[in-house]
Amino acid sequence: MNTGVATVAAACLFALFAARTRAGEVLLTEVTHDEGRYTVRFDVRIAAPRDRLAFYLTDYGNYAKYFDSVTASRVEPRGAVSRVFLTLSSCILFFCRSVRIAKDVRTAPDGAIVGRIVAGESDFEEAEERWRVTAENGATRLRYEAELVPAFYVPPVIGPWLIRYKIRDVLATNAEKLERLAAR
Repeated sequence: MNTGVATVAAACLFALFAARTRAGEVLLTEVTHDEGRYTVRFDVRIAAPRDRLAFYLTDYGNYAKYFDSVTASRVEPRGAVSRVFLTLSSCILFFCRSVRIAKDVRTAPDGAIVGRIVAGESDFEEAEERWRVTAENGATRLRYEAELVPAFYVPPVIGPWLIRYKIRDVLATNAEKLERLAAR
């Protein structure tokens, strides 16, 4: 087993949200792998107001305060785009790995939050992600889609399964944190 699996999950999710408990409801978690490219999708409902949740989702400079897997975070505003720098640390069993992420984040015309990796400054060869945050019956629905090509080895046979496992674990932990933050 390679620690890259845990890191891919953390990188996909650097701020992931959902829970097995009343804190949220995981509607979908999907990870597929094809020739080194991972496609990650999840759909989550969280009991928090949309605007408050969107604030914390886009407060990239404070991710290290909000999420345990993020060990460092900073932002360089560049007009309509923000360059976000994150360092993530993740473990599965006794395998641990840190990952550097630099990505340009913007809000698309449809309101989605879109991120594109800066390959030379990240531990990914390429990656693109899209967050959709919508109000739904007094809660917030988060839909996430990403395509990732890690620059490190992830075992193809067990990689997708372990990433899916790690996503659920990280989601459960961070949903409660987001709900508490949004309730302030």
